[in-house]
Amino acid sequence: MMVAYFGFILLVAFNKPLLGTLVTRGLSLGMLLGALVIIVAWILTWTYVRWANTHYDASLAKLRERR
Repeated sequence: MMVAYFGFILLVAFNKPLLGTLVTRGLSLGMLLGALVIIVAWILTWTYVRWANTHYDASLAKLRERR
């Protein structure tokens, strides 16, 4: 997630003309990439929550049973 966020911020900081490039009428590359950063954040969060619910919680339950 840090790669997505920092990559987008660095792109904004160092290559603004690229982000101003129009992909289609009314949609710039910057707007498209900004929306993709949000979508990637949701997907990575969903993936982590799913992993934590299946693996981490099961391991934690086993550790608690040992007490």
